Amino acid sequence: LATAATVTGVEARMIVAAGFVEQMRLYFTEREFYEKFFRPLKILGNATQFAWGVMAIKESAAIDVENHLRDKKSVFYLGTSSERALDFSSNSDVAKERLARLTDEKNHLFSYLYGGFELAQYRAQWERAGFPIGDRPEILATLYNIGFGKSKPNDHPQVGGSTIRIADTDYTFGALAFEFYYS
Repeated sequence: LATAATVTGVEARMIVAAGFVEQMRLYFTEREFYEKFFRPLKILGNATQFAWGVMAIKESAAIDVENHLRDKKSVFYLGTSSERALDFSSNSDVAKERLARLTDEKNHLFSYLYGGFELAQYRAQWERAGFPIGDRPEILATLYNIGFGKSKPNDHPQVGGSTIRIADTDYTFGALAFEFYYS
């Protein structure tokens, strides 16, 4: 995690806050399904084919993160120092290598890197637009949850995202990340 924080420039606590909420969402939103199928297999974090690893990165989001790292015209571009950070060792089966990276249960570095870069890309987009959110974990987490297509910099960002019910209390993704971040 410390390596991912250093490489991405995103505080480790912020990366963990987004990952924590993804895990809570998985556990509480899909609890019956989780208990029946995944708990016996002990694969928390890799419990869905749609979102991978401890950061619950969707394949489309992973591809977007990779593309934004290299696209100098992207509003999410982080600079030349990050362009090659997620390069693949082989061009023959990139999809397979991406899946292996994000679902490695013994090493979560790539999951943290993708999550950290995604958060850094939102932060860069908003700062470039004149609305810095680097000190707003609830907004960064909300964007992490809702995705690149819904990231619209403005002067009144709203906390939100998926609703997660825990012990008869409803939290939004961003609000729960805020609570964790400042705990």
